Amino acid sequence: CSFFSWGLLSEEAALQAADCLRGLGITGIVDPLAGSGWHASLWQDVAGFAAVAVDVYEQRPVPWVEVQVADARTLDTWGLAAGSLLELPEKWALHLSWPPHSPETVGEELLRRWPGRVVIFLGERGDALMGEEGVTGGQAFNEALEKDWELVWTSPIPHWPGYADDLNIYQRRPAAAA
Repeated sequence: CSFFSWGLLSEEAALQAADCLRGLGITGIVDPLAGSGWHASLWQDVAGFAAVAVDVYEQRPVPWVEVQVADARTLDTWGLAAGSLLELPEKWALHLSWPPHSPETVGEELLRRWPGRVVIFLGERGDALMGEEGVTGGQAFNEALEKDWELVWTSPIPHWPGYADDLNIYQRRPAAAA
């Protein structure tokens, strides 16, 4: 699901989310499932954040920004210059757009590894308490969001018929601080 982005982050939604993110002290976005870099481009060029794009796939139909080819689950620096995230993790947000659903675990793994306190999730949320997966992330991902993260902002976004994608900003619960 990371080769092409399925969730449709619009310029308007990025600008609205930017207000919330700035209120949380965020100055940069890390997109580890970047595909062609469209979302990183929106966060950078439209919303005014520093943005880093990483994806495991080498091929880019349209490279919107430079996308580092790597598996973000194995990067200590999350694709940033050495030390920048580790020195100021509270200034960066993790952007997860349509992380693959079960049986893939990449979304959950990235979420659990993230050292920062803010996560942006663009996708279809399931209800972890009801055992619903949604079509993105999977059950374990939804359970990790429910357990360790608090929803602080949400917005509807354009989405494909039959899907219920939205844009959500989460803040790490104090008890779950890394």
